[in-house]
Amino acid sequence: MKDIALVFLGGGLGSISRLLVGKFYKIWQPTFPMATLTANFLSCFVFGVILMLGVEKLNINYNLKLLFITGFCGGFSTYSAFIFETVELFKTGQDGLGFSNIAANFVLSLVGLYLGSVLVRML
Repeated sequence: MKDIALVFLGGGLGSISRLLVGKFYKIWQPTFPMATLTANFLSCFVFGVILMLGVEKLNINYNLKLLFITGFCGGFSTYSAFIFETVELFKTGQDGLGFSNIAANFVLSLVGLYLGSVLVRML
């Protein structure tokens, strides 16, 4: 039951963070789905930080991994929105933006995970 509560709390915080990122981009209203890209990048960055803290620095326990990785990162990142927005770009004839969205989400998610892990190694 404690596992469920930790994931619930982390997921709630991640979902609220995702909402705030979306609200930030609503002010700007870019044609490219920047809110989802930003959330996915930052989620992978946090994942890399927590993963490396757990492996190399602090030996983070299972409960904190549940809270941050499964909960927060799971609630903050948004694969379903990424897929929906990509399909919408293709449906509206914006194939270049659709393919750019796929590439950007994949590459920046890898970069985020890498940068998060490198940051921890440097500290």
